[in-house]
Formats: sequence, C-alpha cells, structure tokens
Amino acid sequence: MEKTEKKSGFSFSALFSDFLAWLKVFFPKFGVATKTTFKRMGFAFYILFHPFDGFFDLKNDPKRRSVSAGVMWLVVYAVVDLVRFQSLGYLFADRGAQLDLNVPVRMITALLPFILWAVANWCFSSLMDGDGKLSDVFMVTAFATLPMTICNLIQIPLSHFFTAAEASIFTFIGSLGMVWAYLYIFLAMIIVHQYSVAKGLGTTVLTIVGMAVIAFVAILVFFLLQQVTSFFMEIGTEVIFRLNE
Repeated sequence: MEKTEKKSGFSFSALFSDFLAWLKVFFPKFGVATKTTFKRMGFAFYILFHPFDGFFDLKNDPKRRSVSAGVMWLVVYAVVDLVRFQSLGYLFADRGAQLDLNVPVRMITALLPFILWAVANWCFSSLMDGDGKLSDVFMVTAFATLPMTICNLIQIPLSHFFTAAEASIFTFIGSLGMVWAYLYIFLAMIIVHQYSVAKGLGTTVLTIVGMAVIAFVAILVFFLLQQVTSFFMEIGTEVIFRLNE
C-alpha cells in the first residue's frame, strides 16, 4: 500500500511539474506569436494602396502571410461594425434596432458572409484548377475588409455632425467602403488562384450560388436538429409525467 501511495504521489508531482514547465514554454511562445500577428496585421495598410503586389506577397511570402492576422482583421471588422451600429448619430441610427440589439447575432451576421465566401470559393476553385488553399482564400478575404472597417470608423463621428442635407455624403462613404472591399476581395481571388478576369467573374458567380446553397443547407440542418431535439424532449417529458402518475 505504501509503495502504491508513493508511486501515486510521485505521479501527481511529476504531472504538476510538467504542467509548470509547459506554462513556462507556452507563455513566451504565445507572447511572440501575438506580437508577430499584430506586426503582420500592419501589412493590410500596404495592400490598401498596392493590392496586386500586396495580395501576391501575402500568399507567397512566409514573412507576410498570417492566418491569425486575418482572423484578427475579421474580429476588428465585426467590432467596428457593432460600435458603428450602436454609436451612429440620431439622424442615421435605427433606435428600435439598437434597443433590440443582440451582440452575438450582430457579430455573426457581420462575419458570416466572408466565411461563407471563403469556403464556397475554395470549393469551386478546387474544381477549376485554382492555386489557392482554403487558408489563402480566408486570409486575403479578411485582409480585404480593411476599407470597409476604415469607412465605418469615419462614419461614426460624421454621423453626429452631418445634417439631412449631407446624408448623401454619409451614404457615399459607406458605399465606397463596401465597393472598395468587394473589389479587393475579387482582385485577391484572381491573384491567389492565378485566374484571368473572365474566369474570376465566372468563379464569383458560382461562389455566390455556393454561398446560398451552403446557407440553405445550414438552415435546413438547424431546423431539423431543432425538430429532433424538440421531439425527444417531448418524449422525455411524457415519460417523466407517466412515471409520476
């Protein structure tokens, strides 16, 4: 018995020591990785004015590419979109929607189109001899959202100073960000997959169709799981009711 306790005690002690050793290694690595991610996020501003060279380097240069930086840019976009939605001036805000705001739903709604685009585009490009991997498509798509993020930020303070007569300027800024970002997403797709413009346009149409199909299937599966869950919950409630009679 004593030998067993000693072995057990030694085992827990060794496990705890290994855990501490892992923490000592993990946190410095995590710090370096975080620093590298934020550093590589800055490359998005280069892409803003040099899209062709920028997207090419983002895909091919190991010192530039960073999926984690892409994730961070999508998070920044979603947060800015949320802040914009809640902070617009009275003239441009939807007060009813602001009062009923569901933060997770709002952020998912902001991010989902870009995620669907990356998945659908990769699926079709795989069938059409595209060179880009899923990580490449996701990364360049995320970096291409920067114009929309910037224009959304510009709209927040302007909405508190603009009058109804200047509403067209406010709308133009938002539209400019969207068109700029969508154009860069298209350019990024062509560069990543090495497509011609015509092939890129065809792939874009197929990607949009694929996004709709994926969304439809996801909604269908969600409602199916909801119905199945509801069915089994009703059975469980009925069984408990019968047992308590």
